Amino acid sequence: MFTEESRTTTVAGSAESGDYKYKVDYNVDNGNLIKMHCNVYKKTSEEVTTSTGKQTVEREEYAGLMFQESGNKQFSFPQDTDITPHVTVFEAVLKEIKADLANEGEA
Repeated sequence: MFTEESRTTTVAGSAESGDYKYKVDYNVDNGNLIKMHCNVYKKTSEEVTTSTGKQTVEREEYAGLMFQESGNKQFSFPQDTDITPHVTVFEAVLKEIKADLANEGEA
């Protein structure tokens, strides 16, 4: 007969810092963080002309990827990018997720 061995929950969310938006998703199995992916987008605005006049359009441009999985952290950005502020946000989000998971385990 079938025996369930694990059940993974996926959580999606986002964080913002300065001109960047971080779209985060992570997987939890039995209260343990399995992996966390974070796509980084730069928020930009552009003025466009429409039939009713000029309007500002907000856009998100893909800027990079950060993730933790299988005991490794990886960061992928264009070579001229200063990744320090992004890694700082990644670590803060990771710490918050781990704290939330620890608090759930105590409940």
